[in-house]
Amino acid sequence: MFDFGNANDGQRQAISTTEGPVLITAGPGTGKTYTLVQRAIYLIEERGVKPEDIFIATFTEKAAKELITRITNELASRNITVNVNEMYVGTFHSLCLRIIKDHLEYTRLKKNYRLLDTFDQQYLVFRNIYKFRTISGIENVMPKGGAWKWAQAICEFSNNLTEEIVDIDAMLSDHDMEISVIAKVVNTYQAMLDEENLIDFSAIQTECYRLLTENKDILEDLRNSIKYIMVDEYQDTNYIQEQIIFLLGTHENICVVGDDDQGLYRFRGATIRNILEFPSKFDVEKCQIIPLVINYRSDSDIVGFYNKWMITTSGSKFKFEWDKFRYDKRIVANETSKIESPCVVKLASKDDEDEWHERVLDFINRLKNSGKIQDYNQLAFLFSSVKHERVISLARFLESNHINVYSPRSDMFFRREEVMQALGCMMLMFPNYVKGLENGEYKFLDNTHYFYFRDCIKAANEFVTKPENLELKRFIEHTGKDMLRWLQIYQGQQITHILDCFIGYLCISHSVTFWILILALV
Repeated sequence: MFDFGNANDGQRQAISTTEGPVLITAGPGTGKTYTLVQRAIYLIEERGVKPEDIFIATFTEKAAKELITRITNELASRNITVNVNEMYVGTFHSLCLRIIKDHLEYTRLKKNYRLLDTFDQQYLVFRNIYKFRTISGIENVMPKGGAWKWAQAICEFSNNLTEEIVDIDAMLSDHDMEISVIAKVVNTYQAMLDEENLIDFSAIQTECYRLLTENKDILEDLRNSIKYIMVDEYQDTNYIQEQIIFLLGTHENICVVGDDDQGLYRFRGATIRNILEFPSKFDVEKCQIIPLVINYRSDSDIVGFYNKWMITTSGSKFKFEWDKFRYDKRIVANETSKIESPCVVKLASKDDEDEWHERVLDFINRLKNSGKIQDYNQLAFLFSSVKHERVISLARFLESNHINVYSPRSDMFFRREEVMQALGCMMLMFPNYVKGLENGEYKFLDNTHYFYFRDCIKAANEFVTKPENLELKRFIEHTGKDMLRWLQIYQGQQITHILDCFIGYLCISHSVTFWILILALV
């Protein structure tokens, strides 16, 4: 008899319900990873399913590695010897890539193809931007700001349309000129991929989908092999991922796990419609819905606050009837709080920023003085945007009171004296680009970026002219002279083009990383 261990009733039901479609609604901290692991073990041990017949899709590589590790360890503890490597476990992209590699001759790819990351993809377009400029009417769909911004927009068009499996041919014949122009842009980009034997991340899933739909024998073989499908974080899946799952899942032994309240990746094309509409994909009442509601992660006060917040929110922030677009659920804490002090505290003021700042500061100091935290790095602030003026104002206030704030995605990071000095020093190593900046050659820069880089150069000049930094000054001057000679030697060749690209990318993204990459080239 299968040993369910410490699984609760909801988890036991989710583990043992293996036949037919299953939706597991797993609230925060309810042990969904544990349930997925035990479900895989149950299939192997209790049902006698072969590992190669199991397909588990996760959202991140970290989650996939954790699943493999925990499944392996659990099998070992039960003295079950099987080859876990034969199981399909990974992200959607890695699983699709595995299918592509197994049937490469049926795809547009050839041996030794190269997978592009985000920067590779954008740089490919950047260095071939002339091919896009010849498209009539492209100016009407491209942003202002130069070649690199065009490259970013082109990649975004391609990624979004690819992952939604949009018919590009239909777009080409559309009466709306902008739609047909975008289609020509995407076609041009796809032709570049074909010509150079490349594939980007969004195209992995599309290529897999095309492989399955255009080769019925391959699809049938996979359908006969894969008998049980499990999908983690189903609320974060997009349209093409859903299509691939239903292509492979003809046995209807599809189990999806997720929480419609935790849909985080809508900006990447994910839609909670997939999890909300999952039961409707099957005959009436065929899909079993199993809720996991016992939270093992959080204190009962936090769980209570969460339940209250979900009820009282009522969709007011989102301008729709909240309860009609979510599964009804109420999370239950595993144990009642034993903590004497409250886990949830509300700090507020009536439109008085100074008072709010003081209350936050007082609360932080009380945490520190009471010993509840030993260091300020044990605190985290969560905001919808770290670039909001109120957030920046709070951060500045805290730093003025000797509490350092780490927020690399806010503009504050780039306004730090040491960061501006570092960027400025790196710029001084490329005198021709500093000159180009001073002469206004980089037309794609807006005024904010233009003045920021000028300020960086000024900060660097002030820093290196200090007596204690003369050695650094000599190094920068020597490197700058070498750089000028180097560029003269390679003028008009590929390397100059690469440097132009990196400079453009820096100007747009404020990326310290890419300045480091430039130095590595030198």
